[in-house]
Amino acid sequence: MKTALCNGIAALACTALLSGCFGGETARVPVDGGNGAATSAPAQPGANLFNPWMRASLPNTRELSADGRVMVGGMGGSAQSIQREAAHRAHWKEELYPVVYGDKQAPHEILVLLDFAAPDSEKIWEEVRKAARSIPADQAKIAVFGHSRENYGTDLMGLAIWLSYSRPAQAMPYLDYALQSWNAVKAAQRKTRGAAVPFKTEYDATVKASDFPIHYNYLSRLNPPLPAAQQPDVARYCYDAGNVNMYQASQLVSYYGVRSLPAVIVDGRVLDDPDAGEIAAALR
Repeated sequence: MKTALCNGIAALACTALLSGCFGGETARVPVDGGNGAATSAPAQPGANLFNPWMRASLPNTRELSADGRVMVGGMGGSAQSIQREAAHRAHWKEELYPVVYGDKQAPHEILVLLDFAAPDSEKIWEEVRKAARSIPADQAKIAVFGHSRENYGTDLMGLAIWLSYSRPAQAMPYLDYALQSWNAVKAAQRKTRGAAVPFKTEYDATVKASDFPIHYNYLSRLNPPLPAAQQPDVARYCYDAGNVNMYQASQLVSYYGVRSLPAVIVDGRVLDDPDAGEIAAALR
C-alpha cells in the first residue's frame, strides 16, 4: 500500500507541475562537437545537490510553509520527502538519481531530462552520447531523468533505471534504442494509419498487433539474458521506478527553472543549446 501511495503522489505531483511547464516543443538542431575533455576543476556550487550518494538530504521544492509545519506537527505527522517515501525500496537511490555513465561520486555531473514524447529527446541524447566520449568517467557522471506527456514513457525510463544497476554497460545503448524506437513507431503509425496515437500503454507503442512493445523487445537483447520467468517482475518494477524518477524530474525542473524538455543541466547550469561541444565545455 505504501508503494502505491508513493507512486500516486509522485504521478500526481509530476502531472500537475510538468503539464503546466511543457505545453509545447522546441526544435533543436544538433551540432557536432565533443572535442574537449572535462578537467579536474572543482564543480560549481549547483552540482550534486540531488545526488543521494553525496548528500545526506536533498532539495525539496514542495517544502511546507511555516503554518503548514505547525499544522502537520499538531497532527503528529512530519513533512514528506521522496527520500523517506522511497527509502523502503532496495534501489531507491538509483531511482532518484540513475547514473548511466561515470562514477556516482565524481565531482562533475550532467543531468539529462528527457520527455520520451518529445521527438527532440533523441537528438539531445545523441549529443550527450557524443560528449561522453571525451569525458573521463572518474571526473563526471551522467544521470538521466524521465518525464513523458504520454504515460508509456514511465515504463521506458524504469527499464533504464533497472539496467543502470543490473546491467550498467547496457543502460546507455538501451536509451539509444528506446528513444529511436519511440520516434520510429510514431512515424510508422503516421504512414500506415494516417496519424500516431498517444502512447498510454505499451501496446499503443506498436505498429502491428504482432509487435512486441518497445521495452519488452529490448529484454531479448540483454546480456546475460533475463530468464522469462523474471520478465513480468522486471516489467512491474519499470512502472514503479519510473514514477519515483518522474517525481525527481519535476523537482529538477522546479529547482533549476527548466522551461522545456528535453534539457541538459551541467554542474547546476541549464544549457541553452546542448550540443556535444557545449556539454563538454561546460565541465571545464
